[in-house]
Amino acid sequence: MPTPNYKVLIVGLDGATFDLMLPWIEEGKLPNLARIMRSGAKSPLESTVPPITPCAWSSFMTGKNPGKHGLFDFIEPDDNHGFKFTNASYRDGETLWGCLSRHGRRVGVVNVPMTFPPEPVNGFLISGLDTPHDLSAFMYPVEVRSELKMAGIKYRIDQQHLGNMRTDERRRAQLDDIFACERDRTTAFQLLSEQRPCDFRMIVFGSTDQVQHHFWHFMDASHDKHDAAGAEKFSTAILDTYVHCDEQLGILLDECDDDTIVVIMSDHGFGPMSNVRVRVNQILAEAGLLKFVESSAPGKLKQSLAAWLDRMIRSTLSSDAKRRIAGMLPRLRTWFETLDETQINWDETSAYVNEAYRSSPAIWLNRLQDLDEGEVAELRDRIEQIMLSLVDPQTGEPVITHLARPSELYHGPHSSKAPDLLPAWWTDGFLLDQSMPAAAGLPNVERSTAPLEGGVEFAASHRLDGVFMISGGPISPEFSFSDAKIVDVTPTVLYLMGLPIPDDMDGKVLVEAIDSDFLAANPIRYESTEDGAVSEVDNAPRGFSKDESEMIARRLQALGYIQ
Repeated sequence: MPTPNYKVLIVGLDGATFDLMLPWIEEGKLPNLARIMRSGAKSPLESTVPPITPCAWSSFMTGKNPGKHGLFDFIEPDDNHGFKFTNASYRDGETLWGCLSRHGRRVGVVNVPMTFPPEPVNGFLISGLDTPHDLSAFMYPVEVRSELKMAGIKYRIDQQHLGNMRTDERRRAQLDDIFACERDRTTAFQLLSEQRPCDFRMIVFGSTDQVQHHFWHFMDASHDKHDAAGAEKFSTAILDTYVHCDEQLGILLDECDDDTIVVIMSDHGFGPMSNVRVRVNQILAEAGLLKFVESSAPGKLKQSLAAWLDRMIRSTLSSDAKRRIAGMLPRLRTWFETLDETQINWDETSAYVNEAYRSSPAIWLNRLQDLDEGEVAELRDRIEQIMLSLVDPQTGEPVITHLARPSELYHGPHSSKAPDLLPAWWTDGFLLDQSMPAAAGLPNVERSTAPLEGGVEFAASHRLDGVFMISGGPISPEFSFSDAKIVDVTPTVLYLMGLPIPDDMDGKVLVEAIDSDFLAANPIRYESTEDGAVSEVDNAPRGFSKDESEMIARRLQALGYIQ
């Protein structure tokens, strides 16, 4: 058996799920994914908890749980009761491409989320989702930008107008734009790979995640907010997106030689969200754990006006128009942005949720309170009991079936940065709604009967199990297994490329998928992270500037992550 020294291509399909992929493969609709599956091995890929982009992709690229790498979400609390946006500089530990570069391997990485600012690598790197703007310095080396421009490639980070999908015409235009963006991404990846040949390459297509978030209710007739009329035009939007990504995969596969191992992976799975809406801060307030700032009569009027203005602007203006208004009228921008944020009296608040960030509700204790471990545990127990007692007004069943705790999930020096409680939205399927103390009578839990607000309200969201397929070299063909975890991918890649695995990684080599004779001839090797074998990484976070933070907020808002 030869010494492992394969080249590797990873194609990430953000949010891809076997629930959709496997039936479509069997129906012959995804021929290139079928090639990988039938010539290699597959397994569901267990994501992080919570199964969200920053946490999951960071665990993939470091092979570590979030308690070690320290990136739990798009946001984390600041020192003044607010939140700040995170990026790659908030992550601790060496990345897969950093490790490969250290060992002299050439790498090319395009559009992996949470890679801004781009780290210097032995090759090229174009940052992904956490990049503030297309004009940011998100390409390494810097000359990559001019090379793409000279080649006539208009590279974009991602789509900016998902929040503007209120009509069929806009939805169709958005889908067309998504596909065009992904084609340009593939073309850029090909060009750079040709100019800078690589041992390891990786590209992530984000369209699968974006389209599933916003089009699932057209496809799924059992969805609580199924749109039968819209389904006549958009019932195949998600399938069309998978087909498009499959075509991009085919282009890349045709360029691979026999010494290349191909990996298909997603950072999490996907599934429908229900129409259950929960106002967590309102619930905490009723329990005496949170206190809102008392609003005057004019303040209540402002809050009602803000709610109306918010709905009007979101439904009539494009994202570009909103940005132009914000730029021309900064005072209006500040007034508008603060109106919709319910003010909290921090001196009398013990626990809270950031309700502006609704894609992954997390409960935080007020960390400026002086609480000992016993008081923290007691407070968590009380909140958990309250949340588990919430019932669906329609069925009488529990709305929240489990709340995860950091001690159950994470280990490492950054575990204390994690949220205090994580309601299991990824299994229970509820969405967070805005608490409005000035609007009396709003229920804590309700079933939303309004039509789904296109581009703003998620029709579907993340699930714990993503996808993993691997083919080529010593990989067993037509083999299925079931215990792969997202932290296992990087150790497996390092092993197949003939390199030792840093001993501080939590993941393991997925030996189940590899030929037993090859494994016997090539024992797994490790390198110590304590004796200097692994280079030190500059862990000082490079926070976003005020303008960059606003850009990130606008982009996440356009994608539907914040409101």
